[in-house]
Amino acid sequence: MNIALLKTFCDLVDKGSFSKAAEANYVSQSAVSQQLARLEQEMGTQLISRGGGLVVPTEAGKAFYAGASEILRRYEKLIREVRAAATAMRGVLRVGTIYSVGFYLLAPYIRRFLKAHPEANLYVEYTQWNRIYEAVLSGEMNLGVVAYPEKHRSIAITPLANEELVMVCSPEHRFARRSRVPTRELNGEDFVAFESNIPTRRYIDRTLKRHSVEVKVVMEFDNVDTLKRAVEVNAGLSILPRDTISAEVKAGDLAFVRFKEADQWVRTLGILRRRGRAPSPAERAFLSLLPSPAK
Repeated sequence: MNIALLKTFCDLVDKGSFSKAAEANYVSQSAVSQQLARLEQEMGTQLISRGGGLVVPTEAGKAFYAGASEILRRYEKLIREVRAAATAMRGVLRVGTIYSVGFYLLAPYIRRFLKAHPEANLYVEYTQWNRIYEAVLSGEMNLGVVAYPEKHRSIAITPLANEELVMVCSPEHRFARRSRVPTRELNGEDFVAFESNIPTRRYIDRTLKRHSVEVKVVMEFDNVDTLKRAVEVNAGLSILPRDTISAEVKAGDLAFVRFKEADQWVRTLGILRRRGRAPSPAERAFLSLLPSPAK
């Protein structure tokens, strides 16, 4: 049994005419009669009463019509969803991310998505955390990726990853040869920091305060790359996500030391999306590629 056969039968009942059913399905009246005979043979009962020029379903025909109509409705819905999905994947997916996540953690997943879905138009904006919140709320961005995501009644947050924060210094710094350092030993050190309104800076300040540590902030920057350059020339030490310094450590330009209280030095990352907005197929495909703390 196929969908065309079900449609022909439903048209026959709806129109009450073999000729009109044949016209609606671009077949001959003889073909409609043959299809009906085939159905009645498969069902083992008469589905249509014929006589007096009328086409009326029997009780069995009424039951078959109800079921066939429901199957057709579901099939048509499926076709619409598949076509909508194909169209949406070719649309624009806008993602906003902070620099230290976009350039380091997200980059391989962006490449993987583009390779798997070349028809999708992915636009990634590297920007400040506060702009990301505003753009997600306004609908300008579909997704946002930030550190230490803040709760908002109109924003849904999905955990993305947990990054270890480490002490970073020039290879010439006296800490460079250490494998672990207690947080308290940073007291009084020259410190190169993120700007004070950046969530990662706020978390670092709070954690240092819990350990009664005061550092001397000598420079402040709004992005991780400029900050690393200052540490490379021994302007001071800093605290950064470990993954963001791997290239410089490998090249011998930077050194890092893990904290003895490593469980307290963690940067949480989250994905922002506006509540109440159904994700597009492209959005779902992109999210499915990303890691999560549970993985």
